[in-house]
Amino acid sequence: MRDLRTGVVHFGGYYIEVFKSVMAALSYAVPYDFFHFEKPDGSCAGSYNDLIYQVFLQNYDAAIGDITITGNRSNYVDFTLPFAEGGVVRIVPITYEDDNGMWTFLKPMKKEIWLTSIAFFFATGLAVWILEHRTSSAFRGPPSHHLGMIFYFPFSTLVFAHRERMVSNLARLVVVVWMFVVLILNSTYTASLSSRLTVQRLRPAIADVKELIRKGHSVGCYQGSFVCDTLRGMGFKDSKIKRYRLPEDYKEALTYGSKSDSISAFFDVVPYSKLFLSKYCDKYTIVGPTYRTDGFAFVFSKGSPLVADVSRAVIKLTETGEMLDIQREWSISDPTCNGPDTTVTSVSVSLQSFKGLFAITGAITSSCILIFIAITTKLQIVDSHVKSHVMICRCRI
Repeated sequence: MRDLRTGVVHFGGYYIEVFKSVMAALSYAVPYDFFHFEKPDGSCAGSYNDLIYQVFLQNYDAAIGDITITGNRSNYVDFTLPFAEGGVVRIVPITYEDDNGMWTFLKPMKKEIWLTSIAFFFATGLAVWILEHRTSSAFRGPPSHHLGMIFYFPFSTLVFAHRERMVSNLARLVVVVWMFVVLILNSTYTASLSSRLTVQRLRPAIADVKELIRKGHSVGCYQGSFVCDTLRGMGFKDSKIKRYRLPEDYKEALTYGSKSDSISAFFDVVPYSKLFLSKYCDKYTIVGPTYRTDGFAFVFSKGSPLVADVSRAVIKLTETGEMLDIQREWSISDPTCNGPDTTVTSVSVSLQSFKGLFAITGAITSSCILIFIAITTKLQIVDSHVKSHVMICRCRI
């Protein structure tokens, strides 16, 4: 910071404090001076890559700040071990799911579990009809009555309203197992639907980066940051990448969603994202995966003997907890958030949760059908032998 009266430049901040602590931890004294990377008029002299290139040209001995280790940069300079965590995340505005639509009652369960449940409803009705139509009068009648019973009986178990008397023990076993399945499905559906109707849940407007690219949405990053190059590598067109200098600038751009001169998401490194959310966690949130990077580190010219010693000093401060104390002093480590408690995830029940249940009822129903077929076939064979024996006796008489 420059004193307007005296013109003296005062250097301070989180990265300056970390650098001073690291240099103080060395076993020998290293004299150093700080210089702003700026033009004569006081404006910034370029991006982080420009600063690193100046170190490569040996116009500076080192560079400190929020400089992320990347493969391309390491071709020109040497990095110490990182002193702050890395990673790039995506910040989006908070939106709430609208569960007042006409098809809300279908949302508690995913499509695959609806289709599987309907298939098992009909399969159970068919199995009960096969097991009962020879012995129970309730399952007899014209073909239309048979078809209606196959569809009606399993659905009547939803409210335990079936009145048909079971004669076969195999049919009773199938119905008991199926009613257990219906009980679990009914309870799960009721709980999930109640949660949707009574609890506000967060959701991102667009949950996937590929969808952002496909729909041509604009995204943001800090001006001069390597994150802008990362976005180009993901597939974003340069015209869709907007650059900002201050958090207030991209905060305003995020507020307007996908409208003109706005962005649908802002990509930033993890430490700055935490700082931003510590102020605005009630309006914005992080979604999607963390794209791994190697973190912030100090930059030295190629072959500098200080790199190894400074890296050891970084490790020492990290192990003793002094690095964490500096982070807390400057509110860098895990700021608290008093925003919404809900998460940006869907609570729709998937088929994976019920695979075992459907496998059990399917196995039992199939086994009962096979046993019934085996018993029926055996009785038919025995009956055929008896009739043949009677015919032979009559012929002899």
